[in-house]
Amino acid sequence: MKLSKSATECNSKEDIRSQIDKIDKEIISLFAVRFQYVSEIVKFKSDTQSVVAQDRKDEVIRQRGEWAAELGLDKETFEQIYRFLVDHNISKELEILNGIG
Repeated sequence: MKLSKSATECNSKEDIRSQIDKIDKEIISLFAVRFQYVSEIVKFKSDTQSVVAQDRKDEVIRQRGEWAAELGLDKETFEQIYRFLVDHNISKELEILNGIG
C-alpha cells in the first residue's frame, strides 16, 4: 500500500483522515480476499464440527491477539475483533456447507 504521507508528515486533520481512509480501504480489501479463502476451505470440510473447528478458532484468536500485542496494540481488542470475524465466517461456511449460501 502506498501512502502519500507518513503519520508525522500530515499537517492537518484532513491529511490524517485521508491516509486513514486509504488504510481502511486496504484493510477491507484484504478482508475480502481473506473471505475468498474462507469460502473455498468449505470444500475440505464435511460437517458442522469441521467448520466450527473450535481448537483452530481458539488458536487463531489467541495468535492474532499476540500479533497485535507484539505491535503495541491492545491484545484483547484484537482478540474481540477476530472472534467476531471468525464467528461470522463460521456462519458463512455453514451456509455454504448446507447449500444456503
